[in-house]
Amino acid sequence: MNYSKTFKKIRIAKGMKLKEAAGNTLSISQLSRFENEQSMISIDSFIELLKNVNTSPEEYFYLLRQEENELKNYFNIIKNLLNNRKYDKLEELAIDLKNKKPTSNSWMSFLVLFVDSIIILDKEKRVLNQPRVLSYLIKVEDWGEMELYIYAIFGFVFDVETTYLLMKTAIKKSRLYQSIPQDMNLLFSILSNNFSTFLLHKRYDYAEETLAIYEKKLSDNTLLIEPHLDFLFNKGIFSFTQKREEEAKEYCEQVFELCRLFKLTEQEENYRNRYLIWSKSYLDSDFQELIIKIGFIR
Repeated sequence: MNYSKTFKKIRIAKGMKLKEAAGNTLSISQLSRFENEQSMISIDSFIELLKNVNTSPEEYFYLLRQEENELKNYFNIIKNLLNNRKYDKLEELAIDLKNKKPTSNSWMSFLVLFVDSIIILDKEKRVLNQPRVLSYLIKVEDWGEMELYIYAIFGFVFDVETTYLLMKTAIKKSRLYQSIPQDMNLLFSILSNNFSTFLLHKRYDYAEETLAIYEKKLSDNTLLIEPHLDFLFNKGIFSFTQKREEEAKEYCEQVFELCRLFKLTEQEENYRNRYLIWSKSYLDSDFQELIIKIGFIR
């Protein structure tokens, strides 16, 4: 959640200068650092700041949710463009995001880095290293939802060993959230994205280990249908990498049948398209596929 950005937006909308908003609560420099996401403040100070700008907590959180809806909308746009391989439109979106001049370590700034990475991968067939993302994740001692979200979509931009090591961290850090269905889905998205990343690097040992972790988490507890579909389909993809075509077909056919059973028409079409690509290309040593699931963003 972008608390500081929303507060800054309220202050500017009310025509108040930093000095007026800070009052006797903070110094001007402290408030400036908070608004620019360079430091945090206590909850008591934050409540006082809201009073200084004549805003109730209820009004503030309403406006914060509006900010979150904007972010979710961008993720949905990116998801649709990726699913339809409209990379030219992604480039236009990247320009739009950069024109908003997002502050450092804000969600919007990470979105810019993510879209840039996808574009480079498509155009130049290489992974664009993003040291700022890695630096941020390493710097944060206690990962919360935001850090798990960031790792979920950025696993492919690190070297494969780093992605593997951070996966262990992500699993450990996500335990706090695994009783929440939406966040359990986030864990499965992390594992599915990492599986695809490991295949991209032809690290089949890491991919197989990821599937084993995925299966254990599924057996522990989940009523969500999508993780089960992804797991079965990934088993099929892994079988393709091992040149076991009939086994791959069996797993994928199970997925198609489940999609029909639950009337998941769009998902079935996506799975079928990927299956057709793999069935025609798995013997080609130059064939590559990277799937990044981002639909878990709330």
